[in-house]
Amino acid sequence: MKKSVLAVSALSLLAATTAQAQDKPVVDVVHWLTAGAESAAIKVLADEVTARGGEWIDSAAPGGGGDASAMMMSRIAGGNPPGVAFLAMGPGALELGDQGALRDVTDVATANGLDQVTQVMVDISTSADGKLYALPIGLETQNLMWFSPPVFEAAGFEVPSTWSEFLEQAPAIREAGFIPMATGAQGWQLGILFSSVILDAGGADLYRSVVMEHDAQMAAGPEMLAAFTTLRGLADAGDPGSANRAWNDTLNLVAEGQAAVQVMGSWAGAELENMGLEQGTQWDCALTPGSNAVIVEGAGFEFPIVSDPAALAGQDLFIEVMMDPAVQTEFARLKGAVPPRADADSSGLSSCTQIAAEALANPDEGGLATMGASVSSDNWGQIQDFLANFWANPSVTPEDAAQQFAAIIGTEE
Repeated sequence: MKKSVLAVSALSLLAATTAQAQDKPVVDVVHWLTAGAESAAIKVLADEVTARGGEWIDSAAPGGGGDASAMMMSRIAGGNPPGVAFLAMGPGALELGDQGALRDVTDVATANGLDQVTQVMVDISTSADGKLYALPIGLETQNLMWFSPPVFEAAGFEVPSTWSEFLEQAPAIREAGFIPMATGAQGWQLGILFSSVILDAGGADLYRSVVMEHDAQMAAGPEMLAAFTTLRGLADAGDPGSANRAWNDTLNLVAEGQAAVQVMGSWAGAELENMGLEQGTQWDCALTPGSNAVIVEGAGFEFPIVSDPAALAGQDLFIEVMMDPAVQTEFARLKGAVPPRADADSSGLSSCTQIAAEALANPDEGGLATMGASVSSDNWGQIQDFLANFWANPSVTPEDAAQQFAAIIGTEE
């Protein structure tokens, strides 16, 4: 009898141990954070998930956000959804949520301090019926100019305060042996650049009217014509290698003193610091020429519907980790972002990132939503294709471009 009891006890213990192993939270994460500083930032989350008893599965898509989105959608369609996906905040999450592809995470997010999260990020991720489909991990400024002090010094110029001034400098910068405008001519990168050009052409009022409020008449107006004229000049100030060049490879041109300027989000500063380069000497930052506001995007995560209990537990664990103020602070420091929680420590952020932090802390200034977060995912795709074609095809006039852009904007509700 004693042996029988011991045998039963052993079997029970084995069963319990097996069940516990099977129920271990599994966090399968689709992301595209593969560059140096970005890779260090995502590792903060991975290490913390592991430290709290979860299993991290890294499903990286090195091609960028488009590839990450395609990977997620392919896995959902194939019946093998990831638990978490790193994608930009905005209409895309709402569309997928309304289609039944994403989990409503309101309850678990509320339990982990949702009331401390920057409200605009909650708003753009919440459906009309109150379901929350995405959460931010970092807030990033898009309209920052990363520039090479040695290049401007060698060409004999001060850093420009308007894009018109820069275009006047560009021929002499090229004659001195440098690339004036370093750009990776992918649609999303050109969208970031063009947003800064709109601010220069008509300020925050023009940007808000055209991009955020979808005023087709303003989109075809004289200020936007001026914006496209400037964009054509910036394309001419680029280099033949810009086609489909990755943003970090483009940043290297500035870091190595081969190019004067790149326009890219605040994450570029973290990459430059990760290179061990000295700010103010080898590189520096400023708001883009003519900017009188900041364009802020939320980098965050979506949570596909999963049925496996371990994956569901993994989502809960991941949300607990990503909403921890200390985790957000460390992620933001490495990524070059601002923590979305008001109670997270922002004091150690770089001077470049502080531009966004100070604007977000001021309720009278705040920030402007990105182009990608202001239009439907379909229209954002059209805008990216349109900008890539305009950049590469000099036969498309600024007049034609303004009309085409207005036609896309005009389809927004």
